[in-house]
Amino acid sequence: MATAKPLSAQMDRHAYQISHLISSFTVSMMGKLYHQFDGDMVQIIVLGEISMRNVDQFFRKGGADVPEKLLDDVERRGKLLQSCNVLSISEATGIPRETVRRKVALLIEKGWLIRDARKRLTVAPGSGDRFVRSNARTAVEILELAARIQVLLRPDQTERD
Repeated sequence: MATAKPLSAQMDRHAYQISHLISSFTVSMMGKLYHQFDGDMVQIIVLGEISMRNVDQFFRKGGADVPEKLLDDVERRGKLLQSCNVLSISEATGIPRETVRRKVALLIEKGWLIRDARKRLTVAPGSGDRFVRSNARTAVEILELAARIQVLLRPDQTERD
């Protein structure tokens, strides 16, 4: 009795096409971010890393079951968000500390970030609202990309081992 090819065989068979699909998505996404942040890709990485660290604790500790708008509640956000600092962002991204410091200053000036008295960084309330529409489009694009890759990885019933 013949069995379907394992996933790795399908990956090998369609490696270039899968790479092309992923690259098409990634390059398009980077281009959109490039324009949204006036060509400053390092600024995007710094903001993204801070944002991820901030909300990681919220979602890890059951935040998925709590209204996300609580993240914008000035009174509660200090307990919900995990703050970070320039050094931790530098270490996580490999971007020099002084560069991170300059990008953070710029992001604070633009209203994207807040620095407290202890120099801990959090995203500004409402910052996520700026991405709602683009994130919705991106989610649809990711689902479409995943569907196209799944079709390629589906074992071909006409081929037998």
